[in-house]
Amino acid sequence: LSAFLGISMVHTDPLLPEPPQGCCSKLTVWRDGSNTKPWKAFCTCFFLAEFFIYFYMLNDKPMLIATGSLTVLKVLIEIWGQDTPTWICPGGPKLFLIVYFLGLPSVGYVYISCTRDPDLIWLGSYKDVIGFLLFVFGSCYSLWYEVHRFKWKSDIANKGKLHTVGLAKYCIHPNYFGDLFTYSGWAICAGTTCALSVPIGTIPVFVFFVIPNSDAYLENRYSQEWPAYKAQTATLVPFVKSWVANGCFALLCLALSCYWGSNCTGQCS
Repeated sequence: LSAFLGISMVHTDPLLPEPPQGCCSKLTVWRDGSNTKPWKAFCTCFFLAEFFIYFYMLNDKPMLIATGSLTVLKVLIEIWGQDTPTWICPGGPKLFLIVYFLGLPSVGYVYISCTRDPDLIWLGSYKDVIGFLLFVFGSCYSLWYEVHRFKWKSDIANKGKLHTVGLAKYCIHPNYFGDLFTYSGWAICAGTTCALSVPIGTIPVFVFFVIPNSDAYLENRYSQEWPAYKAQTATLVPFVKSWVANGCFALLCLALSCYWGSNCTGQCS
């Protein structure tokens, strides 16, 4: 994610805390926007247009069509189930450009085109089953968290409170954790280490860039509850609280992603 996220929806509610100044400020102030239905509709149309191309290119790969179809359903729920902008419905033009002109097209290209010479032979004949089960687990995990959070926040008694219940008891970012399984399973269905290098490569991005900026927003928005919640809760992987352990895991994934990514030349048509 870009540290120079554009601002299109800034909060004006005097009861909300002022956004922090510094390197993370541009990544936090857009989150308090309102009247977002036109923007949601625009992002939805753009998202569906990109996935129409994905489906058109995959007319002979039923497993990848199935994973793509479930992804569309999940994303539509995430867009329309809340008013807070997300990565798929961002609050600024620069992140929009990154997601829709770089992120999604790159992932789609890899899952569509980098399926030549499948080399995930260590998964045996159950590759598609394993990949689909991982995909379903990750999608259900992150969506369960999102829907529970939507309902929890809609309760007036929880207004202005930090969401720390449900799956949020086990790690601060359950949606990111679930998405790692979602996109890894999707890549396994594609059948190549080149495809698998993409979700593995996002782990260091989450650990070193996305999560610190998300945490900066939470710390600013919920300054009273945040310190205790952060101290007692894992960040990304449930029950793994050590920053060193998370950092080492991210670096290992980066190395593995680079190693598998070297196969892309021979696996992408």
